[in-house]
Amino acid sequence: MTPDLPAVPETRLIPLADLGLAPENPRAKEPRDEAVAGLAETIAVAGLVVPLAVRPGRKGEKPFMALDGRRRLFAFEDLAAAGRLTPDWPVRCEVFETPAAQAAAAVLTATERVPVHAADVIVAIGQLRKRRMETAAIAAALGYDELEIKRLEALAGVHAKVLAAYREGRLTLRQVRLLARLPDKARQAAFAQNALDGYYNDYEVQELIAGDRVSSDDPRLALVSIDRYGAAGGRIERDLFGELADRLLDPELLQDLWRGRVQPVVEGLEAQGLAVFLAREPGYEAPDGFERLPYAYGNRPSAELTARIAAADAKVAEAGASLDLAAEAAADKLLTLILAQRDAVAARHPGAVIGAVILSPQAGQGAAPKFFASPAAETEAEDPLDASDELDGDVHDWTPDVEIPRPMVDTEGASHALHETRTDVATRGLIRDLADQPTAALTALVAHLFQQLALRRGASDTALAISAKPYRRGLTPPIGALDGEVRDRLEVRRAAYKASGLRPIPFIEGLPHGEKMALLAELVALTLDLCEPRTGSPRAGARAEAAEIAALAGADIAQHWTPVAAFLGAHSKAQLLELLAEMGVDDPRAKTLKKEALVAFVAEMAAERHWAPSSLAWARPADSAPVAEAA
Repeated sequence: MTPDLPAVPETRLIPLADLGLAPENPRAKEPRDEAVAGLAETIAVAGLVVPLAVRPGRKGEKPFMALDGRRRLFAFEDLAAAGRLTPDWPVRCEVFETPAAQAAAAVLTATERVPVHAADVIVAIGQLRKRRMETAAIAAALGYDELEIKRLEALAGVHAKVLAAYREGRLTLRQVRLLARLPDKARQAAFAQNALDGYYNDYEVQELIAGDRVSSDDPRLALVSIDRYGAAGGRIERDLFGELADRLLDPELLQDLWRGRVQPVVEGLEAQGLAVFLAREPGYEAPDGFERLPYAYGNRPSAELTARIAAADAKVAEAGASLDLAAEAAADKLLTLILAQRDAVAARHPGAVIGAVILSPQAGQGAAPKFFASPAAETEAEDPLDASDELDGDVHDWTPDVEIPRPMVDTEGASHALHETRTDVATRGLIRDLADQPTAALTALVAHLFQQLALRRGASDTALAISAKPYRRGLTPPIGALDGEVRDRLEVRRAAYKASGLRPIPFIEGLPHGEKMALLAELVALTLDLCEPRTGSPRAGARAEAAEIAALAGADIAQHWTPVAAFLGAHSKAQLLELLAEMGVDDPRAKTLKKEALVAFVAEMAAERHWAPSSLAWARPADSAPVAEAA
């Protein structure tokens, strides 16, 4: 026996003026949303894709009432109000006659439709472009901006595995955009397969994209400016997805402009008897014929030297405060600042003769100096930081925890020059071998950092020439839930090391890989130093790196800490009230509280909400220079 089949709704063309919104429509009382205007444009260009579901009108109603299609009806009404179609415009509708069919049309219509995944939209737009449909036409038909169509079209060109991983939730849309920037589809596929297998890493893709890219956060622009670069004919390409800094397509021009801006500084320094060298990045090695200045930190200097250093530092601060890199005459101010910095370095190195300087681009200063001594400064000068003085901070005398084996070195008949040559070549050989062994290099690095940061040893008796020290701000104690937690972890590891009886490298090598990586993260994290002592001297380069690190780490300080009285006490009452507003607390009593009570109230509200001020987040400022979009 054949079961009864439901009646097929009749499709009719009904004049717009005869259509109204049924009260049983689930969204009948909701106001129209902003997207209705875009839907109206889509209907105007491509027509009505999905017909309205209607029923016959009752007494006091229009001839037909929409059970489903409220937003489409609003779009038609907007088009009629704008005079783009007439009230008798025929609207395609499906008419539901029976009460059961009407109930189903009102409630089930939307739920019967499967949501379209964004990956399917991307593929569809790619197919439309292959059929030579213009970007403007696609945008008009779908109600998208043309820029959004271009972005989706770019994503449509990725390897199929990338979209497959996106559909399965193994890649986010942001990660799909990252992969779309890789020109090699084979690489895209490899990364997508990694995501499908569960071990995709963003940083590898980001490194490939960065390559030798020169962008609008290049430190040379601090002195050149994006306007000067553009006026000189420099081309700029905006990232299609608006996520990366603008790309500068003429890096040689940028370098020439930077050299031109810094040339008066070079001439002024040379007039002061300095040998001047230009470098793309800050250098460590001394130029030929000059020497690095000796290490001058760790012990407390005499009162006289302290006063001399303070006076020199004050001149540096004064010169820096008046520096305006955008001004045409910036070179004069920059020269004054660099000469003041030279005097400050000289004050810390009595007896040394500052003979050379390497200038390299720096975001905060335009051109940052690195000073070096002339060979004539090899005379026996009194150590400005007398070794008999008490040690500061984390600098400690080192006594070995375990016995250090005495090295057996055959120097019979060898001159100093030969011995130096032997050890030089041996060092280079080990460099080559270690470069091929990441696991060994990881162990050596972690052990080296462990010795300096956890065991508090100097770097003079270790194999690696890497210097590191833990972050510290004067005598301010650690914050227990933040850096205090990291320091506590290292104390536990230090105790385990002492109990092992091993030397650092065997101890680190014996740790499980996960423990080794955790220790590396703790040690590296403790070297961060982003403190800025003056409001007028932001460390632009450090802040850019901080924003990148925060993005990689998914940083959120509120996960570990909320503002306490010690932190909030540094704020004024007005600033405390602003903090309450930022966290959405609207309590009239707050304005009547005295400072101490207000501090306690703000701390309590922040703790309840697990909230921390936005000022503690390392967000990257948006680029503001107007540029042309890449074709």
